[in-house]
Amino acid sequence: MTTSTDIQIEGSCDPRFAAVKDAFYQNFKSRGEVGAAVAVTVDGEPVVDLWGGTADSGARVPWKPDTIVCVQSVSKEIMALAVHMAVSRGLIDIDAPVTDYWPEYGQNGKEKTSIRWLLDHRAGVPVVDGARPGLAYDWAAMTGALAETRPLWEPGTTPCYHSANYGFLLGEPLRRVTGMSVGEFVRREIAEPLGVDCVFGLKPEEEARVATFLNKQNHPSQQWIDEGTNIFARSWKIFWDDEDFNSPEWRRAEVPSVNCHTNAWSLARICAMMAAGGTLDGRHFLDAEVLDRAGDIQWTGYDAQDRYLSLSLGFLMPTAGQKATGPRALGMAGAGGATAFADPDKRIGFAYTMNSMDPDPGTPRPHALIDALNSVVG
Repeated sequence: MTTSTDIQIEGSCDPRFAAVKDAFYQNFKSRGEVGAAVAVTVDGEPVVDLWGGTADSGARVPWKPDTIVCVQSVSKEIMALAVHMAVSRGLIDIDAPVTDYWPEYGQNGKEKTSIRWLLDHRAGVPVVDGARPGLAYDWAAMTGALAETRPLWEPGTTPCYHSANYGFLLGEPLRRVTGMSVGEFVRREIAEPLGVDCVFGLKPEEEARVATFLNKQNHPSQQWIDEGTNIFARSWKIFWDDEDFNSPEWRRAEVPSVNCHTNAWSLARICAMMAAGGTLDGRHFLDAEVLDRAGDIQWTGYDAQDRYLSLSLGFLMPTAGQKATGPRALGMAGAGGATAFADPDKRIGFAYTMNSMDPDPGTPRPHALIDALNSVVG
């Protein structure tokens, strides 16, 4: 469909959800969108699947239905889902110590850390000892360093969003119990059965479809990194100093905290499966009771970095800053605006992906889309 002569919006939208289409158009017209996609499912069926704009820095390559893009911390939602799938299969107990699966982790005050505390960001290791540029792109070196790291405070006591380390902390136990890397597990057990694009560690043939990530320099996270001594800045010292989320190492490594490459349609379909209790199109991924428990809120309030959050077992739960369509929606947001959630009560899957980081910390682009969705289903 074409909404304007100067802004091309492609895809499909059920007429009942025209408000979402209109909000998506306004993101391009008045909120600085460059390239993006939005998708919504209800009862597993697509009702919105839209994309528009451009996928490169020169505004020459149009966004396509198979364009994929880095979704930053929405990666953590996929990482948490993978762990809960292992829980559903009896491979991991969330209240067991991490050392049951990763013995080397039991050093320097981390001996009693549970999988639960890894999931809900209370592990106490948002910063890795011995951080150096490029460490994140070497799985063995990174997890070895985390095993030796002394926590900043007693594990289980202090909420702190683990921006960079989260995927390694959970990914290593998953690797030990499944015999697959996180990237392999997500491809084989989530993406391929659902028929979607969702990967950690791009293959060469996939890189041609990746949108260039833009405008990192204008995002508040760059200001935190430039400050140098805060927890966030220290946690990001494992990446190249000039990492712009487009380097070959960023795209090809498995960094399941932040470098999932996917698109809105794929995320919405994954969330549709979660919203349906773990089964979609006759394919069972995990038990409904495991998903129900995954939504149990573990803490709500300001974390050690003064961020107001509500965390369940691996998911951001709705707050004023984390909008959704219902109070039990399991979701995650990525730096710059990418957002995905599964609402089990309204059986909605929602996803928004983009390549230009929104400099406004209030993330008006996804919020406008979710507000529009709520005007229809609310």
